[in-house]
Amino acid sequence: MTTTILSIGLVLIATLIGACGALFLKYGAERLTRKNKLTFFNSRLLVGVFFYGLSSVFFLYALKGGELSVLYPITSLSYVWISLLSIKMLGEKMNFFKWLGIAAILVGVTLIGFGS
Repeated sequence: MTTTILSIGLVLIATLIGACGALFLKYGAERLTRKNKLTFFNSRLLVGVFFYGLSSVFFLYALKGGELSVLYPITSLSYVWISLLSIKMLGEKMNFFKWLGIAAILVGVTLIGFGS
């Protein structure tokens, strides 16, 4: 079985949606308190869980049209999306080693793509 471009595209979309889910989980986690158990069901946490679920649906459809050994490593791009979103939305700082890690992920995903 060969991996289709559509499957790769679906995985890329899934990783971006999953990264948005993680961002909403972060926003929702900031509202959690020990005193009120209902804070666990705040809207930002629920949106984060929804995005994670939606990401899984895209990934499932991607798996129908491709090899797991090619598609699964592409999910590591979610680390790249998270890093970029954290800089933009959360004001987090990146250092040399974080950028080096992102570069290593991009090189690894590219090499896997060439190997299929």
